[in-house]
Amino acid sequence: MQAAAITRTGELDELTVRRAQLGDQRAWRDLIARYQQPVHALIWRLLAGRARHRVEDLVQETFVRVLRALPRFELAGPATLQTWILTIATRLALNELRRPEPASLDAEPAAPERTDTDAERARLGAAIARGVATLPDAQRAVLVLREYHDLDYAQIADVLELDVGTVKSRLSRARTALRAALSELGGRHD
Repeated sequence: MQAAAITRTGELDELTVRRAQLGDQRAWRDLIARYQQPVHALIWRLLAGRARHRVEDLVQETFVRVLRALPRFELAGPATLQTWILTIATRLALNELRRPEPASLDAEPAAPERTDTDAERARLGAAIARGVATLPDAQRAVLVLREYHDLDYAQIADVLELDVGTVKSRLSRARTALRAALSELGGRHD
């Protein structure tokens, strides 16, 4: 068996996707290996400090749904495979946010400090994560998809089922709120 290739755009190659659509388990493993980290990062950021065990559950649920629906995914369609997968993950995370369960305040363990630069980066990263966590769910979703996953406005609009104008306004409000949150948290923002 040959290993899956990744295209220039970071997508899984067409042959591997087609094999996965036909139920090839090696291709499924390649697909999951390629997209697991972006899906995990997206869900973790969208849930912003809520029950960490739910992040893992939602990542698994995302791939269960992806593999079930994969035979119907159109390679020549308007969405890339990554955008399609992130859409599924985003909708699951947003549904989770609508649930009335109390948020978990579990803190992530602090990374060991190695140098002043590493410590400053870790401090800034933690401040940004806290700032993103303070955003309303709708603004956080737009910001995470744009800034962390590099989706364009039209892709975000498709993922969240919004108008492009709504995406732009939510993103603007999210950036403004994040700047304010970083100022309050003492984080630097340039």
